[in-house]
Amino acid sequence: MSVPPTSKLTSFPFDLYPPEPLLEQDDSSLVILILQGVEIDKSEYAAIATELNRHQFWVIVPNCYPIGRDYLCPENNSANQVITALQYSASQPFYQAIQRGVILLGHSAGGMAALGTLNDHSSDLFSQLMAIATYGSNAPFNISPSSSIPVMMLSGEKDSVVSTDLTRAAFQRIPIAKTFIELTGLNHYSINNSPHPMGAPPEENQADLSNQDSVRFIACLLTSFVQSVKSQNENWLSSLDNDIVRAIAYHESIWTN
Repeated sequence: MSVPPTSKLTSFPFDLYPPEPLLEQDDSSLVILILQGVEIDKSEYAAIATELNRHQFWVIVPNCYPIGRDYLCPENNSANQVITALQYSASQPFYQAIQRGVILLGHSAGGMAALGTLNDHSSDLFSQLMAIATYGSNAPFNISPSSSIPVMMLSGEKDSVVSTDLTRAAFQRIPIAKTFIELTGLNHYSINNSPHPMGAPPEENQADLSNQDSVRFIACLLTSFVQSVKSQNENWLSSLDNDIVRAIAYHESIWTN
């Protein structure tokens, strides 16, 4: 794989991954914006980004620094800042993909930040926001009940950093269309390139699956979820292939308020 282009976007360095193959006549691809966990560099999401490219998504992974701080951690307005800046500097194909729709994929603290965007209906991002997915994440206590953006929360069965019980409790607080999925044998860093990203909080449990297999499952689930949002198919979980079904330890889905 060629090294993705890295740019400076206001205060956000970012990696941009185009769909593979990049089609000349593209009228359907969407953008996935990945918000990282605390102190996990954007390069640790290259595997999941590349897997999502194969499903014809554009993927952008910024390094988000809180204002006045020197460590990585997305804030509630990070996604809006990135999309707002990109709309004025992006290439034409990427700009058009942004207009078609943006999906936020937040890992750990990035999931909290992604869900925090639901409280700002006036942001530039909100008009393009199609769905939110989180992995190994908690949720804010004050999510706006008026939001209609569907949410999928994924949790690794062996996650010791943000336990499945904590994610499931957070899922119950979300007052909108939502899906919770617990994945067998995955831990907090199964979404990353490496089992123990440098500088990240320690994970006590070793995952049963390789990171390569884990990111493939996560990418397939996210793709199916986005397709279900586009088609308003509430029974999308029943149409997953057998490998993905076997990887699911528990799921719960509520599509009406």
